Amino acid sequence: MSVLRPMQSVPRGAVRLLALCGMTAPVLMLVLWTVASLMRPGYDQLSQYGSELGSGPSAIIMNTNFVVTGLLIVAFSTGFFTNIRGGRWTRIGSILLGVFGIGEVAGGVFPCDPGCPIAAQSLSQLAHNVDAVISFVAIALAPLMVSLGLNRDDRWPGYRSYSLVTGLLATGLFFVFSAASLGYLGYVGLFQRLFLALPFLWIEVIATRLLRISGHDPSVRP
Repeated sequence: MSVLRPMQSVPRGAVRLLALCGMTAPVLMLVLWTVASLMRPGYDQLSQYGSELGSGPSAIIMNTNFVVTGLLIVAFSTGFFTNIRGGRWTRIGSILLGVFGIGEVAGGVFPCDPGCPIAAQSLSQLAHNVDAVISFVAIALAPLMVSLGLNRDDRWPGYRSYSLVTGLLATGLFFVFSAASLGYLGYVGLFQRLFLALPFLWIEVIATRLLRISGHDPSVRP
C-alpha cells in the first residue's frame, strides 16, 4: 500500500477535534503557567523550574496544568499518528509526542518536592525526576523523527525543514538545560523555558496544519 494513499481510519470530524486538542495545549500551558507564577510571591522565572509551582501554595493550578495539557497532547498525538503518511519515522515521532504527553500527566500526578532537588527526597520526587528525563528526551527527538518522513507526504510542504530545525535546536537546548540542572550553568529556569518553547510552538504549528488538511479548510486538498 502506498504511503501517499489517504488514510480513512479516523473520521475527519474526529481528526479536527484531535487537532484542536494540539492547538489548545501550548496556549493552556502558557496561560496556566503564567497564572501559577503570578500567584507565587518571590518566584523567579529565570532561576526556578516550572515544576516548582507544583508544590506549595496554589500548587493545584500547575499540577492541573500538567495533567490537562498532557491529556490534550496525547489526544493530538493520536490524530497525528493516524493521519501522517511519512512511514515509520513519522509514526515514531508521533509516539514520542504521546510519550511526552503522558509524561506531562505524570508530572502533575507526581509533583516535585520544594525546590525540585536532583537528589530525590521522596518517592514523588524520584518519579518526577525519572519522568522529566524520559518526557524531555521524547519531545526533543519527536520533531527530528517526524522530519525524516515528511518528504513522503506531499500535504506537508516545508514542514520537514521546520521540524528538522526544531528538533536540532531543541536537542541542543536540552543539553544546555541539563547542564544547568546539574549546576554547571546558572539560569536553569530560563534554559528550561527556552528548551520547552521550541517543541510547544512546533506542536501548535503542526496541529494547525493537521486541522487544515483534515478538511477544515476546503482550499487544502485532503
